[in-house]
Amino acid sequence: MPGRLRATCCIASMNFWCCGNVTFCKRMDYVTNRSVFHVRLFWPALVAVAAAIGLVAFGYSRSPAQRMSNLDLDVDGVPDTYIMFSKSEPGRCYVANRRSATMRRSDNRQPGRKWRYMRFDGSPDKPGPWNWLVYSKRKGTVFFVPVDEVEDWTYPFLYRNVRDQFGELNLPKAGWTQLFVNRIYEGLYLRVALPFDLRKKDGGSGILRELLAVSGERLSKVDTRFDDACQLYVECVARGHFPELSPPGPILAWLARRCPTRETTVLLSNAEPNGVSLLPLPVSIPNLYESMHGRPPASFEDARYLRWSQGSWRSPESGVGTPLEEVLSGVKAGFESYSSSFLGALRAHAEFHQSEKDLARLLSQRQEAIADLGLSLGAL
Repeated sequence: MPGRLRATCCIASMNFWCCGNVTFCKRMDYVTNRSVFHVRLFWPALVAVAAAIGLVAFGYSRSPAQRMSNLDLDVDGVPDTYIMFSKSEPGRCYVANRRSATMRRSDNRQPGRKWRYMRFDGSPDKPGPWNWLVYSKRKGTVFFVPVDEVEDWTYPFLYRNVRDQFGELNLPKAGWTQLFVNRIYEGLYLRVALPFDLRKKDGGSGILRELLAVSGERLSKVDTRFDDACQLYVECVARGHFPELSPPGPILAWLARRCPTRETTVLLSNAEPNGVSLLPLPVSIPNLYESMHGRPPASFEDARYLRWSQGSWRSPESGVGTPLEEVLSGVKAGFESYSSSFLGALRAHAEFHQSEKDLARLLSQRQEAIADLGLSLGAL
């Protein structure tokens, strides 16, 4: 094809394409101009919305809840405990450690069996974190009490040492833990288990033991599942048998004299002859029951209760409560590590709940259990 003819054909093709797509070009110009107009019209509102989103994100990232969410505080000596709510059954939860406490869309592959749970306020004159109760007929009853409501912050250390060294005393577990609920940090808590009685189908007797808290001539009672409708003590007294206190050994008597609770707690056996033994738990059972139910547990009055609370074990001069040297040496050797771990966890709790001044003031007041041992937790 001659060159002039080829050029003429190309020009004709270009003219045809432009004429056929003129509508498209005009449409694109219209869309572009309209978009620019909308941006210019609404840009102040867009900037305001973006600034608000940025401010909320910045504030949330620096809030106590966010800083303590999914956070491994890594305080040696103070383990983490995770309460994970069931997705399918209200009022049920799983109790796990950090590794197994993964958020899931269902209960599939959750760790272990479910527990029932309740949460309740503490003292009405001291508003603070929730108290938690988890319980299961297969596993027992466990309390999580916030550090603010624990009457002595050094007694759990003495209790743990005695329990670890003298397993024959059969003291239930008690110790500090950093509590997370659905992976959100709640604070520093004292985890206290009640004595556990197996169900009859699992080899138990079917009769629950009872915790009797004596204050003067008044007694309050609950069973090992934290129910005050129990009848073991009532049946013993009805048949003319008043339970006698088993003479405590020197270590248990020494620990019980340092117990910070106002009441003397004893454990009523479910086996004949239904004696009672000292159970110096680090928390007040009647106070917890009243906080949870809004009323005190069932109680009785009898002058004979003084036999339990004011026995010869109460007097240090009797020599009954003189601790063994190995107990004192273990306490003094491990206290520095305990103090460091406890204060580290207490600082995290204080930062989260913004209660540094209150906890610093309480720190010097809640060390009565070690007052005569030459030990101190130090400063917050």
